[in-house]
Amino acid sequence: MQIPTLIAISVLLTPSCLEAAFCPTSDNGMTDEIRQIFVDKHNEYRSIIAKGQAKNKLGGFAPKAARMLKVGYDCEVEANTAAYAKECKFEHDPPEQRNYWGQNLWMLGGTNYSKTESAKLSVQAWYWELKMFGVPDENILTMEVFDRGVGHYTQVAWQSSDKIGCAVEWCPTMTLVACEYNPAGNRINHYIYDIGDPCTTDEDCQCTGCTCSKDEALCIPPGYTTVMPPTTEKPTTTPKIYHPGGMCPENNNGMTDEARQMFVDKHNEYRSLIAKGLAHNNLGGFAPKAARMMKVSYNCEIEANAVEWAKDCTLGYNSLQQTNQWGYNVHSLLPNINKTEAAAESVEAWFNELQKYGVPQDNVFSMEVFNQNVIQEYTQLAWQSSNQIGCGIFSCWNGASTFVACEYNPGGNFIGEGIYAMGDPCTTDEDCQCAGCKCSKDEALCIAP
Repeated sequence: MQIPTLIAISVLLTPSCLEAAFCPTSDNGMTDEIRQIFVDKHNEYRSIIAKGQAKNKLGGFAPKAARMLKVGYDCEVEANTAAYAKECKFEHDPPEQRNYWGQNLWMLGGTNYSKTESAKLSVQAWYWELKMFGVPDENILTMEVFDRGVGHYTQVAWQSSDKIGCAVEWCPTMTLVACEYNPAGNRINHYIYDIGDPCTTDEDCQCTGCTCSKDEALCIPPGYTTVMPPTTEKPTTTPKIYHPGGMCPENNNGMTDEARQMFVDKHNEYRSLIAKGLAHNNLGGFAPKAARMMKVSYNCEIEANAVEWAKDCTLGYNSLQQTNQWGYNVHSLLPNINKTEAAAESVEAWFNELQKYGVPQDNVFSMEVFNQNVIQEYTQLAWQSSNQIGCGIFSCWNGASTFVACEYNPGGNFIGEGIYAMGDPCTTDEDCQCAGCKCSKDEALCIAP
């Protein structure tokens, strides 16, 4: 039985620009850059699933995948998808009208949003259904599981769905994204994928002509081609700068520069999403845009106090934090997690409170919001003026748990105040309304002097 997948939502800006070389006969607004993003994001998440690293709302992680196929792009599938997307209907068409291929849809309530960003955010939204709703460890798509609202995730993760074609359409009232999948997934009472350790040899893939990509934990079907062939030239990148002796050489506390950078990067990633109006709000739509969201930087003095507090493992009274009126966030994780992963997972957990519980559209940290007691990490993460952080990670109770603590200067979460100033994000330095601040238009963040 073929069940069409459900629906999802998200946002972003800026038009794309490459010629339609991979599908030369198409004239539908798609570019190779957009196609490659759809392929890369599908394979990124399929790889995470295959390695057993995909967080499951029902506890722990989704099971590893023994023979997850790597996704490739198909121009015939794209042509069908694009033709339907042009109708600007945010509803699934009958399966027989799409060759019984699978279908995922996503929309954004605004026109002319960046097609490249829409490609990224749509696949991310489909994958996040696993985190938001969960799939039982049996990994079978029963009708009960389908009704949990995970239909997009299960189609993204469907082992045999190895060809996709997608479209991004600017409609009069929305930006619409559609992907179709050949062969289709979401067959009721079938496994989403075969459970087991991922392939290490070609034979493990158990399909004729397939090769095992050990690094990705994916099986590559015969005839697989990329949209944009790999180049022999190495891209020019600006490496992260790690200070000789460490970013905080005076702090001999086990923290690493990689973990520190992860804390900074994840905070700014989520603050940028919020500022752009792309952060899903459980109370409906998205959190409002931020007019003057500050970019976060790292502070070694704050770190020293956060580490001292975290290693106590009781998270009791924090005299320096109280005296300086610093804010704080805490998170508890499984034991034996490395510090960089702990940093990423903790900040993600704080940000996800917005999706789980929501903040009213007036964006005020009221007593009612405070009394929820489940959203305060998100509000501190998003507090506009809290632009300096220092964090600590510590193993507690003989390794039974990992504690993460971040402190923020200046502190946030003041009753009756706005979490941040609402409005379109900065486009000029003057928009930031702070002396010496610079506007980072790409990030929609204001950088303090």
